[in-house]
Amino acid sequence: MHVSIFKEPSLLLLDEATSALDASNERMIVENLAGFYAGRTVVIVAHRLSTVRNADMIAVLDKGSVHEYGTHGELVQKKGSYYRLIRDQLELGM
Repeated sequence: MHVSIFKEPSLLLLDEATSALDASNERMIVENLAGFYAGRTVVIVAHRLSTVRNADMIAVLDKGSVHEYGTHGELVQKKGSYYRLIRDQLELGM
């Protein structure tokens, strides 16, 4: 699959872009967009945590404020809000 986005933007905002997709199609879209993200600022708003797992920085919001932030690995190690969300959504068995 080839991804083509008009005008090569330097900033890309995706708000729940994969929320209506099944897991297989979401994975395919995320993998295909990964190359397009290089050299751009990409902000992804998502409830489905698999969408943001490979992000450079993840911010967990609670009641409109940043509750915690870091990479997937850092947030899992903290065992805070993100850890509980990822454990529940992805059933990592942690």
